[in-house]
Amino acid sequence: MKKAASLFGAALLVGAFANVPANADALSDFYRGKNITFLVGSDPGGSFGPYAQVLAEHMPKYIPEKPKFIIKYTGGESGGLNLANSVRGNMPTDGTTIAMTQQTVVINQVLQPQFAKYDAREWLWLGNMAPVRNMLSIWHTAKAKTIEDAKTTEVIIGATGPSSPTYIVPNLMNKFLGTKYKIVTGYKGAADLNLAMQRGEIEGRGASWVSVQLAMPDAIADGRIKPIVFASITREPSAPDVPTLAELMKDPVHRQVAEFLSAESDFGRSVFMPPGVPADRVAMMRAAFEKTMKDEAFLADAKRLNLTIEPMSHQKLAEITAKVVSAPKEVVELAK
Repeated sequence: MKKAASLFGAALLVGAFANVPANADALSDFYRGKNITFLVGSDPGGSFGPYAQVLAEHMPKYIPEKPKFIIKYTGGESGGLNLANSVRGNMPTDGTTIAMTQQTVVINQVLQPQFAKYDAREWLWLGNMAPVRNMLSIWHTAKAKTIEDAKTTEVIIGATGPSSPTYIVPNLMNKFLGTKYKIVTGYKGAADLNLAMQRGEIEGRGASWVSVQLAMPDAIADGRIKPIVFASITREPSAPDVPTLAELMKDPVHRQVAEFLSAESDFGRSVFMPPGVPADRVAMMRAAFEKTMKDEAFLADAKRLNLTIEPMSHQKLAEITAKVVSAPKEVVELAK
Protein backbone atom coordinates (compact mmCIF):
# COMPACT_ATOMS: atom_id res chain seq x y z
CA MET A 1 0.00 0.00 0.00
CA LYS A 2 1.35 3.39 -0.90
CA LYS A 3 2.25 5.48 2.11
CA ALA A 4 1.86 9.25 2.13
CA ALA A 5 2.01 12.02 4.69
CA SER A 6 -1.31 13.44 5.84
CA LEU A 7 -2.28 17.07 6.24
CA PHE A 8 -0.65 16.98 9.64
CA GLY A 9 2.55 15.28 8.51
CA ALA A 10 1.43 11.89 9.78
CA ALA A 11 3.31 9.36 7.70
CA LEU A 12 2.03 5.84 8.14
CA LEU A 13 5.27 4.43 9.42
CA VAL A 14 6.23 2.28 12.34
CA GLY A 15 8.13 4.34 14.90
CA ALA A 16 10.24 3.48 17.87
CA PHE A 17 8.38 1.75 20.64
CA ALA A 18 9.26 1.61 24.32
CA ASN A 19 11.55 -1.14 25.50
CA VAL A 20 10.37 -3.86 27.85
CA PRO A 21 10.73 -2.57 31.40
CA ALA A 22 13.33 -4.11 33.66
CA ASN A 23 11.01 -5.06 36.52
CA ALA A 24 9.61 -8.15 34.81
CA ASP A 25 9.07 -9.93 38.13
CA ALA A 26 6.76 -7.20 39.39
CA LEU A 27 4.81 -7.29 36.14
CA SER A 28 4.48 -11.07 36.33
CA ASP A 29 3.25 -10.81 39.90
CA PHE A 30 0.64 -8.25 38.87
CA TYR A 31 -0.72 -10.03 35.77
CA ARG A 32 -0.71 -13.53 37.26
CA GLY A 33 -4.27 -14.87 37.30
CA LYS A 34 -5.73 -11.77 35.63
CA ASN A 35 -7.53 -11.18 32.33
CA ILE A 36 -7.24 -8.13 30.08
CA THR A 37 -10.55 -6.43 29.24
CA PHE A 38 -10.49 -5.22 25.63
CA LEU A 39 -13.23 -2.61 25.13
CA VAL A 40 -14.26 -2.03 21.52
CA GLY A 41 -16.42 0.95 20.55
CA SER A 42 -18.49 -0.82 17.91
CA ASP A 43 -20.78 -3.76 17.44
CA PRO A 44 -19.15 -7.09 16.46
CA GLY A 45 -19.92 -6.44 12.77
CA GLY A 46 -17.82 -4.51 10.31
CA SER A 47 -14.03 -4.63 10.64
CA PHE A 48 -13.67 -3.89 14.35
CA GLY A 49 -14.50 -7.45 15.33
CA PRO A 50 -11.84 -9.19 13.18
CA TYR A 51 -9.14 -6.66 14.12
CA ALA A 52 -9.96 -7.01 17.82
CA GLN A 53 -10.06 -10.80 17.64
CA VAL A 54 -6.75 -11.24 15.85
CA LEU A 55 -5.00 -8.87 18.28
CA ALA A 56 -6.58 -10.61 21.27
CA GLU A 57 -5.42 -13.97 19.95
CA HIS A 58 -1.74 -13.08 19.57
CA MET A 59 -0.81 -10.16 21.85
CA PRO A 60 -1.09 -12.12 25.16
CA LYS A 61 1.99 -14.18 24.31
CA TYR A 62 4.09 -11.02 24.78
CA ILE A 63 2.56 -10.06 28.14
CA PRO A 64 3.83 -11.58 31.43
CA GLU A 65 1.74 -14.59 32.47
CA LYS A 66 -0.06 -14.48 29.08
CA PRO A 67 -3.40 -13.11 30.35
CA LYS A 68 -6.49 -13.85 28.29
CA PHE A 69 -8.10 -10.94 26.43
CA ILE A 70 -11.84 -10.60 27.03
CA ILE A 71 -13.41 -8.54 24.22
CA LYS A 72 -16.42 -6.43 25.15
CA TYR A 73 -18.27 -4.54 22.40
CA THR A 74 -19.79 -1.29 23.64
CA GLY A 75 -21.59 -0.27 20.43
CA GLY A 76 -20.69 2.09 17.60
CA GLU A 77 -23.49 4.60 18.04
CA SER A 78 -22.36 8.21 17.47
CA GLY A 79 -18.92 7.06 16.41
CA GLY A 80 -18.07 5.17 19.60
CA LEU A 81 -18.71 8.27 21.72
CA ASN A 82 -19.89 6.28 24.75
CA LEU A 83 -16.60 4.43 25.01
CA ALA A 84 -14.56 7.60 24.51
CA ASN A 85 -16.52 9.34 27.26
CA SER A 86 -15.93 6.44 29.64
CA VAL A 87 -12.15 6.77 29.45
CA ARG A 88 -11.85 9.51 32.06
CA GLY A 89 -12.92 8.29 35.49
CA ASN A 90 -14.84 5.16 34.45
CA MET A 91 -12.16 2.94 32.97
CA PRO A 92 -9.84 0.90 35.26
CA THR A 93 -6.32 2.34 35.35
CA ASP A 94 -4.44 -0.62 36.80
CA GLY A 95 -3.28 -1.94 33.42
CA THR A 96 -5.97 -4.59 32.92
CA THR A 97 -8.02 -2.60 30.39
CA ILE A 98 -7.24 -1.55 26.83
CA ALA A 99 -9.59 0.00 24.30
CA MET A 100 -10.20 0.65 20.62
CA THR A 101 -12.91 2.96 19.37
CA GLN A 102 -13.97 4.76 16.20
CA GLN A 103 -11.29 6.77 14.43
CA THR A 104 -13.45 9.90 14.46
CA VAL A 105 -13.27 10.48 18.21
CA VAL A 106 -10.20 12.74 18.15
CA ILE A 107 -11.65 15.02 15.48
CA ASN A 108 -15.03 15.04 17.20
CA GLN A 109 -13.34 16.29 20.36
CA VAL A 110 -12.66 19.46 18.35
CA LEU A 111 -15.86 19.60 16.32
CA GLN A 112 -18.35 18.71 19.05
CA PRO A 113 -16.75 19.62 22.37
CA GLN A 114 -20.17 19.80 24.01
CA PHE A 115 -20.41 16.01 23.73
CA ALA A 116 -16.77 15.15 24.36
CA LYS A 117 -16.18 14.34 28.01
CA TYR A 118 -12.65 13.24 27.17
CA ASP A 119 -9.33 14.59 25.98
CA ALA A 120 -7.61 12.18 23.62
CA ARG A 121 -4.29 13.91 24.27
CA GLU A 122 -4.39 12.19 27.68
CA TRP A 123 -4.83 8.71 26.23
CA LEU A 124 -1.92 6.30 26.43
CA TRP A 125 -1.69 5.03 22.87
CA LEU A 126 -0.25 1.55 22.32
CA GLY A 127 -0.20 1.81 18.53
CA ASN A 128 -2.29 1.54 15.39
CA MET A 129 -2.77 -1.72 13.49
CA ALA A 130 -3.74 -0.03 10.22
CA PRO A 131 -5.22 3.12 8.70
CA VAL A 132 -8.89 2.82 7.83
CA ARG A 133 -10.34 4.73 4.90
CA ASN A 134 -13.93 5.80 5.38
CA MET A 135 -16.15 6.26 2.35
CA LEU A 136 -19.64 6.66 1.01
CA SER A 137 -20.92 3.71 -0.99
CA ILE A 138 -24.11 3.40 -3.02
CA TRP A 139 -26.37 0.35 -3.30
CA HIS A 140 -27.40 -0.78 -6.79
CA THR A 141 -31.05 0.20 -6.21
CA ALA A 142 -30.22 3.88 -5.51
CA LYS A 143 -32.04 6.38 -7.69
CA ALA A 144 -28.79 8.32 -8.15
CA LYS A 145 -25.54 6.37 -8.34
CA THR A 146 -23.09 9.19 -8.99
CA ILE A 147 -22.23 12.35 -7.09
CA GLU A 148 -23.42 14.52 -9.99
CA ASP A 149 -26.79 12.74 -10.12
CA ALA A 150 -27.15 13.12 -6.34
CA LYS A 151 -27.09 16.91 -6.77
CA THR A 152 -30.57 16.74 -8.28
CA THR A 153 -31.96 13.44 -6.95
CA GLU A 154 -32.46 12.53 -3.28
CA VAL A 155 -30.67 9.41 -2.04
CA ILE A 156 -31.39 7.86 1.38
CA ILE A 157 -28.18 7.23 3.32
CA GLY A 158 -28.07 5.30 6.59
CA ALA A 159 -25.92 6.46 9.52
CA THR A 160 -25.34 5.67 13.17
CA GLY A 161 -25.18 9.23 14.53
CA PRO A 162 -23.91 12.78 13.89
CA SER A 163 -20.38 12.13 15.21
CA SER A 164 -19.89 9.05 13.02
CA PRO A 165 -18.22 9.00 9.58
CA THR A 166 -21.43 7.41 8.32
CA TYR A 167 -23.00 10.84 8.87
CA ILE A 168 -20.03 13.20 8.48
CA VAL A 169 -19.11 12.22 4.91
CA PRO A 170 -22.54 12.62 3.24
CA ASN A 171 -23.27 15.71 5.35
CA LEU A 172 -20.05 17.37 4.19
CA MET A 173 -20.94 16.54 0.60
CA ASN A 174 -24.37 18.10 1.05
CA LYS A 175 -22.87 21.29 2.50
CA PHE A 176 -19.94 21.76 0.10
CA LEU A 177 -20.88 19.89 -3.09
CA GLY A 178 -24.65 20.42 -3.17
CA THR A 179 -25.69 16.78 -3.05
CA LYS A 180 -29.12 15.80 -1.78
CA TYR A 181 -28.35 12.89 0.51
CA LYS A 182 -31.13 12.30 3.03
CA ILE A 183 -29.31 11.00 6.10
CA VAL A 184 -31.27 8.65 8.37
CA THR A 185 -29.61 8.04 11.75
CA GLY A 186 -30.13 5.48 14.50
CA TYR A 187 -28.49 2.38 13.05
CA LYS A 188 -26.25 0.42 15.43
CA GLY A 189 -23.28 -0.24 13.18
CA ALA A 190 -21.99 -1.57 9.87
CA ALA A 191 -23.85 -4.87 10.08
CA ASP A 192 -27.13 -3.07 10.78
CA LEU A 193 -26.53 -0.72 7.84
CA ASN A 194 -25.81 -3.64 5.52
CA LEU A 195 -29.11 -5.28 6.45
CA ALA A 196 -30.95 -2.00 5.94
CA MET A 197 -29.57 -1.72 2.40
CA GLN A 198 -30.54 -5.28 1.61
CA ARG A 199 -34.07 -4.67 2.96
CA GLY A 200 -34.42 -1.54 0.82
CA GLU A 201 -34.65 0.88 3.77
CA ILE A 202 -31.62 2.87 2.63
CA GLU A 203 -29.74 3.31 -0.63
CA GLY A 204 -26.21 3.68 0.65
CA ARG A 205 -24.00 3.84 3.68
CA GLY A 206 -20.61 5.01 4.88
CA ALA A 207 -18.06 3.80 7.48
CA SER A 208 -14.86 1.99 6.55
CA TRP A 209 -14.45 0.34 3.18
CA VAL A 210 -12.80 -2.65 4.87
CA SER A 211 -16.09 -3.30 6.70
CA VAL A 212 -17.73 -3.75 3.28
CA GLN A 213 -14.86 -5.87 1.98
CA LEU A 214 -15.14 -8.22 4.95
CA ALA A 215 -18.94 -8.50 5.14
CA MET A 216 -20.05 -8.14 1.51
CA PRO A 217 -17.28 -9.26 -0.87
CA ASP A 218 -19.80 -10.81 -3.26
CA ALA A 219 -21.75 -7.52 -3.45
CA ILE A 220 -18.53 -5.72 -4.43
CA ALA A 221 -17.66 -8.35 -7.01
CA ASP A 222 -21.04 -8.24 -8.75
CA GLY A 223 -21.40 -4.47 -8.54
CA ARG A 224 -24.32 -4.27 -6.10
CA ILE A 225 -22.35 -1.84 -3.96
CA LYS A 226 -19.80 0.71 -5.14
CA PRO A 227 -17.78 3.38 -3.32
CA ILE A 228 -18.13 6.87 -4.79
CA VAL A 229 -15.79 8.84 -2.50
CA PHE A 230 -13.20 8.18 0.22
CA ALA A 231 -12.66 10.37 3.29
CA SER A 232 -8.95 9.66 3.45
CA ILE A 233 -5.60 11.27 2.85
CA THR A 234 -4.71 8.85 0.05
CA ARG A 235 -6.82 6.90 -2.43
CA GLU A 236 -7.92 3.37 -1.61
CA PRO A 237 -5.62 0.87 -3.43
CA SER A 238 -8.51 -1.51 -4.14
CA ALA A 239 -10.51 1.31 -5.78
CA PRO A 240 -7.88 3.63 -7.27
CA ASP A 241 -10.32 5.43 -9.58
CA VAL A 242 -12.52 6.67 -6.71
CA PRO A 243 -11.61 10.22 -5.60
CA THR A 244 -10.98 11.46 -2.08
CA LEU A 245 -13.17 14.15 -0.53
CA ALA A 246 -10.39 16.72 -0.76
CA GLU A 247 -9.96 16.06 -4.48
CA LEU A 248 -13.61 17.00 -5.07
CA MET A 249 -13.35 20.38 -3.38
CA LYS A 250 -12.75 23.35 -5.69
CA ASP A 251 -12.61 25.93 -2.90
CA PRO A 252 -9.17 25.86 -1.15
CA VAL A 253 -10.66 26.33 2.32
CA HIS A 254 -13.22 23.59 1.70
CA ARG A 255 -10.31 21.39 0.65
CA GLN A 256 -8.56 22.11 3.95
CA VAL A 257 -11.71 21.15 5.83
CA ALA A 258 -11.96 17.89 3.87
CA GLU A 259 -8.31 17.15 4.67
CA PHE A 260 -8.87 17.92 8.34
CA LEU A 261 -11.83 15.54 8.53
CA SER A 262 -10.00 12.91 6.48
CA ALA A 263 -7.11 12.86 8.97
CA GLU A 264 -9.23 10.48 11.02
CA SER A 265 -8.12 7.70 8.66
CA ASP A 266 -4.69 7.88 10.31
CA PHE A 267 -6.22 6.65 13.59
CA GLY A 268 -7.65 3.56 11.91
CA ARG A 269 -7.63 0.65 14.33
CA SER A 270 -5.67 2.26 17.15
CA VAL A 271 -5.43 0.79 20.63
CA PHE A 272 -4.94 2.75 23.84
CA MET A 273 -5.04 2.65 27.63
CA PRO A 274 -6.66 5.26 29.89
CA PRO A 275 -4.56 7.93 31.59
CA GLY A 276 -3.23 6.96 35.01
CA VAL A 277 -1.93 3.46 34.23
CA PRO A 278 1.48 2.85 35.89
CA ALA A 279 4.32 3.68 33.51
CA ASP A 280 5.97 0.24 33.64
CA ARG A 281 2.73 -1.47 32.60
CA VAL A 282 2.19 1.01 29.77
CA ALA A 283 5.74 0.47 28.49
CA MET A 284 5.30 -3.29 28.62
CA MET A 285 1.98 -3.15 26.74
CA ARG A 286 3.48 -0.89 24.07
CA ALA A 287 6.36 -3.31 23.59
CA ALA A 288 3.90 -6.23 23.43
CA PHE A 289 1.86 -4.41 20.79
CA GLU A 290 4.96 -3.73 18.68
CA LYS A 291 6.06 -7.36 18.87
CA THR A 292 2.58 -8.52 17.89
CA MET A 293 2.65 -6.34 14.77
CA LYS A 294 5.74 -8.29 13.65
CA ASP A 295 4.53 -11.72 14.76
CA GLU A 296 4.40 -14.16 11.83
CA ALA A 297 1.33 -16.01 13.14
CA PHE A 298 -0.50 -12.71 13.73
CA LEU A 299 0.33 -11.52 10.22
CA ALA A 300 -0.75 -14.84 8.73
CA ASP A 301 -4.11 -14.72 10.52
CA ALA A 302 -4.62 -11.10 9.47
CA LYS A 303 -3.92 -12.04 5.85
CA ARG A 304 -6.36 -14.94 6.08
CA LEU A 305 -9.03 -12.52 7.34
CA ASN A 306 -8.19 -9.97 4.59
CA LEU A 307 -7.06 -7.42 7.19
CA THR A 308 -4.46 -4.85 6.22
CA ILE A 309 -1.68 -4.47 8.78
CA GLU A 310 0.18 -1.18 8.44
CA PRO A 311 1.36 -0.28 11.97
CA MET A 312 1.89 3.16 13.43
CA SER A 313 3.72 3.89 16.68
CA HIS A 314 2.22 5.36 19.82
CA GLN A 315 4.49 8.39 19.45
CA LYS A 316 3.09 9.17 16.00
CA LEU A 317 -0.49 8.77 17.23
CA ALA A 318 0.18 11.21 20.07
CA GLU A 319 1.70 13.66 17.58
CA ILE A 320 -1.29 13.47 15.23
CA THR A 321 -3.69 13.86 18.15
CA ALA A 322 -1.97 17.04 19.32
CA LYS A 323 -2.03 18.53 15.81
CA VAL A 324 -5.69 17.70 15.22
CA VAL A 325 -6.72 19.27 18.51
CA SER A 326 -4.73 22.42 17.67
CA ALA A 327 -5.95 22.73 14.04
CA PRO A 328 -6.46 26.30 12.66
CA LYS A 329 -9.59 27.96 14.01
CA GLU A 330 -10.89 28.86 10.55
CA VAL A 331 -10.75 25.24 9.42
CA VAL A 332 -12.36 23.94 12.61
CA GLU A 333 -15.18 26.50 12.54
CA LEU A 334 -16.02 25.75 8.92
CA ALA A 335 -15.85 22.02 9.61
CA LYS A 336 -18.37 22.52 12.41
